Amino acid sequence: MLINSVILILQETLEAALLIGVLLAINAQLRCHHRWLWYGLSTGAIIAALFALNMGSVAEWFDYAGQEVMNTVMQSLICLFLAAAVWLVSGLNRFQLGAWQQYGHYFGRLCGLIIMLAVIREGQEIMLYLGGFFSSGKHLQQVTMGSIIGFGIGASSGILLFYGLVGLPATWTKPVSLTLLALFAGTMLSQSALQLTQVDWIEQTAPLWDSSALLAEDSLLGELLYALVGYESKPTAAQVVSYIAGVCLVLIAAFRGSRYKRQHHLKQHHLKQQSGETA
Repeated sequence: MLINSVILILQETLEAALLIGVLLAINAQLRCHHRWLWYGLSTGAIIAALFALNMGSVAEWFDYAGQEVMNTVMQSLICLFLAAAVWLVSGLNRFQLGAWQQYGHYFGRLCGLIIMLAVIREGQEIMLYLGGFFSSGKHLQQVTMGSIIGFGIGASSGILLFYGLVGLPATWTKPVSLTLLALFAGTMLSQSALQLTQVDWIEQTAPLWDSSALLAEDSLLGELLYALVGYESKPTAAQVVSYIAGVCLVLIAAFRGSRYKRQHHLKQHHLKQQSGETA
């Protein structure tokens, strides 16, 4: 029971912890406030508790596909918000300070929403799992200890990723961080496809490949890669297509964001030159 609790809580916290680590690394490089983290964590925990308390009713929505559909909606929103956040921060080194302060405000709001949704999605699962043991009182000590260990490992992984990204050369931190966000976005859409497949909203197909012999999903490395880059040993066509779509969406947002800011900077520079010549 102790090992089961460690594994389950680690699975639920690792992905959110790594995502927070990446967002904090970008935040640290751009020197923006991080109040969004506490807003996202606290609001997400409250809403997750409400979902967990009413999961019986939620599960009956959409012809008993409520939980899967709600998870799909949250995962899809995370993907869209990640793309929007990447658009905001791409190319900001070319922006003037006044413009960056405005964009930094929007970036913080998006990060808060992303973390809130991630905490709701993972937190409700943790609360449902722990709630069963707290109500019965069986194996309570083992489950509590295992949950603390699993949460500690997940949180430590996020902290290590944060310091690893911050420790990179300044020219590498943002590109690596944005690449990881693109992979997170792909993971979110891939998981959405899996959720909808489980409730028969998407037709079940045979896996495109099976890499479980090389790397099992339930191994430590498999769990880490699943949380970091969305590793699946037996992905279906819907999952692969969704994953590629999520990655491409964020990469396009990064390209368009950099291009827009570069054009804006050139336009501002041209206007200054014209005003100087007029004077």
